[in-house]
Amino acid sequence: MNLKDITYVVFDLETTGLSAKEGNEIIEIGAVKVKNNQIISSFDELIKPTITIPTEITKITGISNEMVNDKESEEVVLKKFLNWLDDDNILVAHNANFDLSFIYEAFFKYNLGFFNYTVLDTLGISRFLTPNEKYHNLTVLMERYKVNWDEDKHHRADYDALGTSHVLYKLIDELNKKDIFDLEKLITIPKIAVKIKR
Repeated sequence: MNLKDITYVVFDLETTGLSAKEGNEIIEIGAVKVKNNQIISSFDELIKPTITIPTEITKITGISNEMVNDKESEEVVLKKFLNWLDDDNILVAHNANFDLSFIYEAFFKYNLGFFNYTVLDTLGISRFLTPNEKYHNLTVLMERYKVNWDEDKHHRADYDALGTSHVLYKLIDELNKKDIFDLEKLITIPKIAVKIKR
């Protein structure tokens, strides 16, 4: 399947901390469905966690306990997100292992079955394309590929998902220069597809 013909779901999570295994939870899911760098649909939901959002997380994300007080639970919003997805969507995230660790933990907590999607990591693609570059965080990639970016809106899931989608298409252009045009070839490269649908 040609990389430019795929409908991608580019997503991002904001969380109460860095480790799902230590009891941290998702507080926002943001995502965009894109094809040919055009937004088809979007998803953005704040989540009320069962724990207090730490002050340092509020400083980073701008998401406060007051903002989520009347929002739905992690389980409800995750189910809504899954219903919004199509079975054949290819998912994309930046540093995807982080986001997937929270999704896997939620699937276990709420007995949601098996998360069966192919997930590509723009961090892995960037490291493959420019191995001599030291930094590959989202802000750096926005500057490197000249994507319009408001740093003040960074660390909100919806905005980061949108930005990552623009970076994705810049990376696809670079992959094409290396004669990588199709998904089947891309997922054979280590650390790019962090999960492959079985």
